[in-house]
Order: sequence, then C-alpha cells, then structure tokens
Amino acid sequence: MSTALLTAVVVTAPAHAAPTITDLGGLPSAAAHVATSVNDAGVAVGSAHSNGLPSRGVRYDGNGGATELAGPAGASTTVEANNSGGSAVGTATDKSGSRALRFNPDGTHVVLSVPSGFTSAIGQAISDSGTVYGVATDLARRQVPVSWSPAGVVTTLALPAGATWANLTNASANGYVAGYVTGPTIATTAVRWNPDGSATVLSGLAVDATTLAAAVNQLGEVVGSAVDADFQSWGVRWNADGSLNKYEKGFGPRSINDNGTVVGSVVVGSNQVPVLLERGGKRLELGFPAGVTSAGAWDINNSGVVVGAAGSRAVKWVVG
Repeated sequence: MSTALLTAVVVTAPAHAAPTITDLGGLPSAAAHVATSVNDAGVAVGSAHSNGLPSRGVRYDGNGGATELAGPAGASTTVEANNSGGSAVGTATDKSGSRALRFNPDGTHVVLSVPSGFTSAIGQAISDSGTVYGVATDLARRQVPVSWSPAGVVTTLALPAGATWANLTNASANGYVAGYVTGPTIATTAVRWNPDGSATVLSGLAVDATTLAAAVNQLGEVVGSAVDADFQSWGVRWNADGSLNKYEKGFGPRSINDNGTVVGSVVVGSNQVPVLLERGGKRLELGFPAGVTSAGAWDINNSGVVVGAAGSRAVKWVVG
C-alpha cells in the first residue's frame, strides 16, 4: 500500500448527549442474549444461550419484546443478520452437521441446500434482495464462500488467486459482501466481493500482514482490522477505491452504515468498551447499563441505532 493511499482518521472529543440504553428483552429460561443485527425499521435479530441447552434464534422488536426464531427441531439455532424486509439468516447445527437457514418475515424458516461435494454450510449474511451468503465446508476442512438466491439456488463465489479457505462476515443491502481468505501462499487477507461477482483484495498496513474485513456498506466501504509491521492491530476503513484509513490502535470495528458511521469495541483492562466513530472523526463511548462493565456493539443501522450485548443482555443504544 503506497503512502499516498494511507490516511489517518482524526479523532476528536465527543459532541453528543449520553446515549439512551434499552434492554431488548429475551426468551424465557435463556441465560444470555445478544443482538447481532438491526435493520432500518429498528428490528433486531440475534441469539439466546443457556448452559447445556441448544442455542435459539431471537427477533427483538426494539421495544423490549422478543420472540423465538425457531429452526429445525432439536438443532442449535443461531441468527446472524436481517434485512430491510424482515428476512433473516442463520444456522442450525446438530449431530449431522450445520445447515444454513433463511427465516421469512413471518418467522418460518427454509433449510438451504449444502453444495455438492460439501458436508456442512452456515448462513452469515443477507442482502435486501433475499440473497443469503455463507460458507460451505467439506471433510478435508476446505471452506469456500457461497450464496443462495431467493429461490434457493446455491452458487460458489470467486476466490482470489492463492486462496483456498474463506470466511464471510457481512453483506450490504445491495449485495457487497465482506470477509477474508487465506491459503498456503497468502496470509489472512481482507476481501470485498462485489455485486457483479468479482472479488477485490484489500491491501493492508504491511506486506504479508493480516487483514480482516468485518462489514461493508452500500457504497462498498469496508471496515475491519489490519496488523502493521510492528505486529500492532489497528481498526481500519477501506474506501470504495481501496484506499485505507486508520482508526485507533486496538479498535475492533463490527459495522458501518451508509453514512460512514462505524461501531465496534476497544478493550480496556479485561472489559470491552463499545465505541462509535463518525465519518468526520468524532468519537463516542456508548456506555453501559447500570451494573455492567463490559459490552460489545455489533451493528448500526442508517438511523444510528446500535445493537449488541451488555453483560448477558441484548441491548440497543440510541445516540442523542
């Protein structure tokens, strides 16, 4: 990466009122909840966990109401993301392996096919068209990126030269996909898959140093992390043209909205501190509910509503 493409994000003092924090509710008997995604209507999805019991998918209405997104009977179900139409994506896992799920707006689910030659698949992201993205794995632990059309047709996504393994992390409403790849001859490398099916390798802070893509917006802007020549990890944003901006050291971005606002966490001592960074550089710590000292911000919608987990509860932050 040339120095001409590398710029620093200037971080200034926050200029916001303290965010409002709301408990999103949860399912009976579950010990812990997390909200992993929120759409522009303020509806969130995530998962509920209990010791010794299968995980369950959850839809949070944003006002304290939570309902189960039930997967196949007897399977452990997790839900990763939802779209503006209310469809969601997740995974069901049991003794036979893992299968990707698409949840319809009415809460019913469809088990998506595992590609020929592979034994398991997981669902990780969904666009507004209803296309689901995830990965498929075979017995030799080969893992490839795939998509399922709204009709359920599965397609393998392109891998960059030298890559033999991939993981996906997020998709934009219009079909950009973020993730990372690796292979025998390449380090772990951030990639953006474009709506036309091509894959763009995202350059890092040092040659052969690790980069990870966490999320992408409709402009093709990607956030994630990159390791420098001194083995220090930085939060970063790749612009649509591939140029790179650095956030603070140790910041772990999780989501970027179409306004360029980013949320994620920094580690302070043994705790996670949820942080919001605006495109112009303003930084805001989102804070904690009473009695909680560690929280993670997972997603932000285009209205600036942030969801995640604080302690064992799913929460949302609304910035004043």
